Amino acid sequence: MRAFYVMTFFALVACESDGLATAPVYDGGGAPDADSEPDAGEQNDAGVARDAAAPDAMPPPPAPEPIYIHTGATLYAYDSANNTTTSIGDFKLGRARIEDMADIAIDRTGRMFGGTVTKKIYVINPITAACDYEFDVEDRVHGMTFLPSGELVIAGDFVRVLDPSTGRVVRELVDDQGYLTSGDIVGLPDGNLYWTVRGDQNGGDLVIRIDPSTRVLHRLGAANAQRLYGLGYADDVLFGFSADGKVVELDASSGLVIRELTLPGRWWGATTNPVVW
Repeated sequence: MRAFYVMTFFALVACESDGLATAPVYDGGGAPDADSEPDAGEQNDAGVARDAAAPDAMPPPPAPEPIYIHTGATLYAYDSANNTTTSIGDFKLGRARIEDMADIAIDRTGRMFGGTVTKKIYVINPITAACDYEFDVEDRVHGMTFLPSGELVIAGDFVRVLDPSTGRVVRELVDDQGYLTSGDIVGLPDGNLYWTVRGDQNGGDLVIRIDPSTRVLHRLGAANAQRLYGLGYADDVLFGFSADGKVVELDASSGLVIRELTLPGRWWGATTNPVVW
């Protein structure tokens, strides 16, 4: 267990350098152009060909790593003790590449989900990064996480709770008035959601705690960091991954940065794994 508590916030984008393949930058606009076309053959509901013989037709195994981070195109495991990454693979549906993965999330059974800039939700194999299309959503997928109930939370213009099997909106936690999602949202063992929203240029992103049972919002303060597009949690520490190659460790109770590290890349998103809490 680490002797300090930390935290930081913001999830959205990408990766480059340190031996990592450069990925398109997610600026909140349209999806980057893919450089490969779908294979001919049977297509799924997303309009992309499915490889019927692919081994990932089987249900994916539970995610084994405590924290995952990603660019728009590639999934990585993050080693918080050494501040290093291990490449798992490129996001693919059959043989078609996915290059606009905006965020990922893991439920309490270890299932990994991902959402794209084009508002498509996938189940992701955490061992290979192979994807299987599930459904589309209406809101932007800036942040994703799960509640202890297994319900999926999407943070974009709204913060909404969805049925992860159908994509149906179950309830709305935050409407489109007031705060605007800046990067990510994450559920922690205390049962609350921690959400990064846009602040000012001086204080950086703001950290908001949401009680999902009462819908009460509590502003924790400024994270003193900007462009934090991914949130991960392990060993009682909250990690924020930025678009400009930084990792910040924040105090989850205050939102203040305790330590700042360098992790070259442009990170689009991150997630915690509640299976290993």
